[in-house]
Amino acid sequence: MTARRRYTPWSATNGVLFGLAAGVVLGLAEMVVALASGDSPWRPVRMSAAVLLGPRVFTEGLPLGRVVLAGVGVHLAVAAVMGVFYSFLDALLPPDGRGRWEFQAAVGMLFGIAVWLVDFQFIGRGYYVWFLDVPQFPQIVLHAVFFGLPLAMLFTMAERRRALMDAAESASSSA
Repeated sequence: MTARRRYTPWSATNGVLFGLAAGVVLGLAEMVVALASGDSPWRPVRMSAAVLLGPRVFTEGLPLGRVVLAGVGVHLAVAAVMGVFYSFLDALLPPDGRGRWEFQAAVGMLFGIAVWLVDFQFIGRGYYVWFLDVPQFPQIVLHAVFFGLPLAMLFTMAERRRALMDAAESASSSA
């Protein structure tokens, strides 16, 4: 009998993939909010691109394709890294809480707020001041609801899948 490789929802692979998925959700929400507030929907993309290309993305006529490529790349790279950090956090959560939607939702939203705090208030304030040009309270909400929450829900689904796999394996081995 071959031993099945144990599935762990809090793997680094899941962290990267779930972080990318949550990053897409956040990026789209950022663009919608920018548009709804009367700004360009490309403003959030330019903010991320400026991390790589510098603040000239706001003033110079750089090609939009180059700005989008840099902005999306930076945003998704940060989201993937944050997803890996969440996977480490998820591994530390109590096993009975990892599969509960409400528990993970609370942890995920707090994590989203922590991401905003680090990205906007610590790193942004020190190096990328244009992150402070947008109203900060909506950013807190966006990071909690459109990054932390989806990230947590993906990990909850993975934990529930692991529990089902373990239950099926137990049932088949005892039969």
